[in-house]
Amino acid sequence: MNTLIYLLAAGFCFGLALRTWASERQDPVRRSFMVLGVLAGTMYTGFALFLLPGMGMARYLQSGVVAFLPAALMGFLDRLLGDPQAPASRAARRLWGTAPVVAVGFLVTDILFYQDVPRASPAEVLLGIYTYGGLLLCVQRLVAELRASRNRVEQARLRYLLVLLCCAVGLTLMEDLLRGLGPAPRLSAHGLTHRGAELQGLMPPLGAVATTLFLYFLYQVLRLTRLLDLHEIFSRLFTLGVAGLLLVFVDGVSVLWLGGLSANPIHGTFQIFLASVLFLALYDPLRQRIEALADQWFNIRGRRLEATLAEIDRELARTITLHGLERALVGRLFDSGRAPLVTLYLRDPDSGVYRLTLQKGTTDHPLTHTISARPFTEGFQRGERAYVRADLEQRVRRRGAGHEEAAARLRTLDSMDADLVISVHSGEFVLGWLALKDEAWSDGFSREEVHRLVDTVDRATHVLENIAAVEQAKEQHRLAALGTMAAGLAHEIRNPLAGIKGAAQYLETEQDPAVVAEFLQIIIGETNRLNAVVDQFLNYSRPFVVRAEPADINDLVHATLDLVRAGDLPPDIRLVEELQADLPMAEVDPDKVRQVLLNLVQNAVQVLGDAGSVTVRTGHSRLRARDGSIAPAVEIAVIDDGPGIHPEDRDKLFIPFFTTRSDGTGLGLPISRRLVEAHDGELLVRSMPGRGATFLVRLPLAQARSAPLGASGPA
Repeated sequence: MNTLIYLLAAGFCFGLALRTWASERQDPVRRSFMVLGVLAGTMYTGFALFLLPGMGMARYLQSGVVAFLPAALMGFLDRLLGDPQAPASRAARRLWGTAPVVAVGFLVTDILFYQDVPRASPAEVLLGIYTYGGLLLCVQRLVAELRASRNRVEQARLRYLLVLLCCAVGLTLMEDLLRGLGPAPRLSAHGLTHRGAELQGLMPPLGAVATTLFLYFLYQVLRLTRLLDLHEIFSRLFTLGVAGLLLVFVDGVSVLWLGGLSANPIHGTFQIFLASVLFLALYDPLRQRIEALADQWFNIRGRRLEATLAEIDRELARTITLHGLERALVGRLFDSGRAPLVTLYLRDPDSGVYRLTLQKGTTDHPLTHTISARPFTEGFQRGERAYVRADLEQRVRRRGAGHEEAAARLRTLDSMDADLVISVHSGEFVLGWLALKDEAWSDGFSREEVHRLVDTVDRATHVLENIAAVEQAKEQHRLAALGTMAAGLAHEIRNPLAGIKGAAQYLETEQDPAVVAEFLQIIIGETNRLNAVVDQFLNYSRPFVVRAEPADINDLVHATLDLVRAGDLPPDIRLVEELQADLPMAEVDPDKVRQVLLNLVQNAVQVLGDAGSVTVRTGHSRLRARDGSIAPAVEIAVIDDGPGIHPEDRDKLFIPFFTTRSDGTGLGLPISRRLVEAHDGELLVRSMPGRGATFLVRLPLAQARSAPLGASGPA
């Protein structure tokens, strides 16, 4: 059994070494790992052969290779933790220089003088002292790297790597001590199994298992291009252990089915081979389920982040505004407890710089609000999706290729107080990035977490693209409205100016005092008309102050209609009230709402002419809030049975200075809409030609306004 364990360990080491080297043969780090893996595999092959009868000389293969292990491990650590292109360290050069001398000296001395010594010859003791002394230097190399690191995430991961190395060295040392100090093996009276147990000593081959696992984690470090954190170590141990137990179960069932291998070893071995092949064919989908189970048990914080990202993905599908994106993405990431600071930087299309657009969380120092595109986004433009602080600091410390660029990125991360930055791409164009600060207790964001965050940011990119498209459409509509407003304003100004000019020209030749006085009155009247147009325009453009208080909407409607009835109302026009009795109180500015209602009712009365009806109806409704959510609201409908509104005019009703009446200014409806929107409400119109018109005012039941919308405005 021990022989099989060592052969499996040897095959595993060879497999890891060759697979790593084959993936990128020119990489110095992978080449050094290949050397380490081949030496470890050769060492275990030699010891496995030594456990077989008649293969006693194979221990020299093992012992000769052992002398090179410290040099290979030191060389690998130099490449992994330092500059891969730099020359080997002094410790590595010394170990490589002394290893051949020690190996040859041991072989010559042991063969000539101690070949028949059953346990721990002086040559073996000296070889062990050299080997474990060299491994102790490797441990010291890791300790020095741990002390030199200033990044808490890398410190934690180096600490885990150090623990794994110490476990492998410590267990192997205990095996060798118990094997060397134990009783001499009795080999003549035992078979293959008992011979392996006697030569193994009092302790099972735990050192081989620990060393193989250590090499496996080094392989994972190279595959992931970074050190592993604690939950990943436990997760991979669990996955590897469960897979091994399942394989043992499959092969064990095959052996039991055959009743053992002694009766028909050829057929039995072939059946075990087929069962193992079947297991390997099913292993990939099975491994994914095992890894998911391991994450649930060992990665609680990662599971919480995954649950948060799943909620974000669902909510992003319903997000249509930047305010909604703040709540759905930035707010939820902050509330997950995984990131104490989350910020979103977006590109300003006018200046080309990236501005801090959304922020959730606090920081010890002020954040940079604007960041230039270069050089920070150059990596994003080359296809990199994320900047991780630990990776950048490691690149700077090694002073390898691109360390200056990494240092510049680190300075930008410092200005944003971020540990992870994920780009927001729209095709090849960088819209911005999401920056996250890591918690102090965390070991950093794992590779899987970064990939999952990238997927969520990609979904948020679609939201940003939709928001940009909507804003562009709004801008086009605003420019069109501005043109219509300018045309209306020019018309309102040009008519009085024409009258003033004509009167002034006529007065140049007129001598009659009565006529002069008459034309002077015309000039004064047209001047007053111009002044009124300017005042109305200023009233429209001036910000409003909303002094909200609880108010009964039905009372406001009733008071407004009484005011209209008290005016010059044609006798054949009816004002009808349809007020819902259980309408809740609304938090509004009563004067502003009364002004809106008065304008809508008077417009309806003027449209009717001499006869008709105007109905004012109140009731419950719903309103889309600024963050995209749906909130309860109160609705006021002003309905007339007049001629209706043509579709081409309906789209222009709320544009300043647009009017369909000869005596209108075109500012009543725009001002009314601004007053309603100042309450976070909405003013809509529904009409068909010949079927009357309905104006709908929807106001939220409760207001949560942090500050007034302006400092002054029309009463």
